[in-house]
Amino acid sequence: MESGQVTQNGTYNDLFKAGTAFEKLVNAHESSMTVLDSMNQEKRGQTQQTVGVKDHGGASSQPVKQNSEGEISIKEQSAVQLTEEEEKETGNVGWRPYKDYFQVSKGYLFLALVIFSQSAFVFLQSLSTYWLAVAVQMFHVGSGTLVGVYAAISFLSCFFAFLRSWIAALLGLKASKQFFSRFMDSVFKAPMSFFDSTPVGRILTRV
Repeated sequence: MESGQVTQNGTYNDLFKAGTAFEKLVNAHESSMTVLDSMNQEKRGQTQQTVGVKDHGGASSQPVKQNSEGEISIKEQSAVQLTEEEEKETGNVGWRPYKDYFQVSKGYLFLALVIFSQSAFVFLQSLSTYWLAVAVQMFHVGSGTLVGVYAAISFLSCFFAFLRSWIAALLGLKASKQFFSRFMDSVFKAPMSFFDSTPVGRILTRV
């Protein structure tokens, strides 16, 4: 094709032997490939220079590969890490996590109810044991009264134990929702530099 129009058609050999622009195109392509091959050979020669160093006894040592400037620059770039190594601290963290736990969930009322329920449970457990120890020595107390009072105290202690577990579950669920929602907001609003320097696997681990 010349100037957007088909000027000649045929097989590869016919067009090449005709001495038209097709021959010039093929020759230009071959010459450019020859230049590229020579440049590649020069680069290979620079990157794989071997130096034979003779020791004092006259024997030559093993050839040593010399790095070119391109390889050195690539190695320097790869050595620069955007991601910092994750550190792990050990030791006592104090009461700060518990304080954050209740502040985030605003669960001080739930905390008071949990403490009250736990205290009532422990008190009723002690009271049931005390009732058995005292009532057995009272001859005027019948078996029905003994068992009935003990059953009532045990039922109340079980109720407060259930109340304690239920409130603790509500508190944990509320705090987990607050932590997770704030975490997701922070991730979605983070700049792109955060994702460049933080692996996705580390973010998923936090989730």
